[in-house]
Amino acid sequence: MLTSPVSPWRRRAAGGLLGLLCLGLTAAHCDGQQVDDVLGYVEIGGRTAVYAPLCPGDEIRKVRVYTAPDPERGGDFTPLWEAEGPTTDLVRQGLFVLGDDSQFSTVIREPPAAFPRRLSVAADTVSGVIRDEAREHPAELPRYPLGTPLEELTFDTEDGPMSAAQLRETLESQPTACPTNR
Repeated sequence: MLTSPVSPWRRRAAGGLLGLLCLGLTAAHCDGQQVDDVLGYVEIGGRTAVYAPLCPGDEIRKVRVYTAPDPERGGDFTPLWEAEGPTTDLVRQGLFVLGDDSQFSTVIREPPAAFPRRLSVAADTVSGVIRDEAREHPAELPRYPLGTPLEELTFDTEDGPMSAAQLRETLESQPTACPTNR
């Protein structure tokens, strides 16, 4: 369990401020109902790739990757890689290879030589929604050669193997996940 050095008064004030901010935003996570983001992991061309399903019409704007603390011992999220400005349609649609700077026009934080299995991955979208998940992916991921179409990939998820279409359906089935669902 992570403990906060922030006083209870400041936490309440921050909570109130967050509530006010959410009144002015349309992001799915602000309406009081939790959206269960499920990201998919796969290996493409020998490198770990992540798929963040998106709402219809939305696109990836930026990705951020952190080490996720051990759930038993706690700790901090440590930044590993950050990039923005997708350069391919696949990345804009939510599929990106960890640490592949060529997929983005701007690299904010250079990637490490290798990524750990316990990660927190956040994909910021053009609509202002953040799709994120922190978990440890298995050592063996489904493997595909470079160039395999998105719709032919089966991803490892917390909910078991899922296709890109199933991941999108899971997202869109949540009443508050996409603006068209509200």
